[in-house]
Amino acid sequence: MRVLSNMQFWQSPLWRNSTDSIYPVPERAEDEQEEFSVWRQAWMLYRQGNQYDRVVTMGIRESMAYAALCAVTGQASRQVMTEVFVDQARPNSFIWKLKKRLYGWLARRAVGIITNSTAEIETTAQRFGVERDRLTFIPLCPTRPSEVTAEEKPPYVLSAGRTLRDYELMWRVAERLDVPVKIVCGQGDLPGRASTERITIHREIYRAQYLDLLRGSAVVALPLLPTERSTGQVVFLEAMAMGKPVITTRSPGTIDYVAHEHSGWLIETSDSEALYQACVMLLDDMDLRQRLGEAALAWVREHGAPDQYAQRFLDAVNSFPP
Repeated sequence: MRVLSNMQFWQSPLWRNSTDSIYPVPERAEDEQEEFSVWRQAWMLYRQGNQYDRVVTMGIRESMAYAALCAVTGQASRQVMTEVFVDQARPNSFIWKLKKRLYGWLARRAVGIITNSTAEIETTAQRFGVERDRLTFIPLCPTRPSEVTAEEKPPYVLSAGRTLRDYELMWRVAERLDVPVKIVCGQGDLPGRASTERITIHREIYRAQYLDLLRGSAVVALPLLPTERSTGQVVFLEAMAMGKPVITTRSPGTIDYVAHEHSGWLIETSDSEALYQACVMLLDDMDLRQRLGEAALAWVREHGAPDQYAQRFLDAVNSFPP
């Protein structure tokens, strides 16, 4: 089966050899890779898509833009969507209702949808009106190879990422901790806050800088806002791949990957006391940090190799009926 995609999954030789991409294989540094606009991606997929058995689209806007081009021209999409996250419901908004209907109509044209969490099978099916047997969950893999890294001295807590992070809760906890806390966030996060003697805010830094901060951390804390969509996987999987103990919110994007008290620590949404106590416990107990980190690294090495993910993904793509 011939597959075309807008996914830049260069870590997997199996994926590169089994699919074609609208992107050339990059030769530049990761921070310098060109990212095509949504409609440029959709147009390139549309122009080439009729030569393929499956077109795998990544991203909600990219997926819907390609589906829209196929719908208005009558071209069979042969589409498998992935990372089509549902947004927060706004039932009193006419625009949101209109978008929901449009997205549902386009999503139902796809031959299948792949989700990043088991919970999203139900929420996506309900939101878009798609039969559940046309959705499947494939666990993500880390975007970096596994490596064992040592924490710096003195130890510090790292919190990172942009989507649906509860940084105000992280800030309140950081003010109570006796160790440095480093927060890597977007420009619009933590408005009105500035770095202090113990809390350092890094906004819009290069990925290489973030990875260096991740390598040196003792604990990675990712409190998430209430949500029905999966989020946080990129950061906590990269942390797990470095053997770091992760504290994160029990949510659709975490429970499929982090086993509480085994390969990480799960807290409930908005529970600042639970986050504080988990941070203190791990910072005070090096043996526990090591045990959780080793279990996390073992999970990544057993389940998270790029070619393993690619094979699971390709099997799912091939399993959807025409």
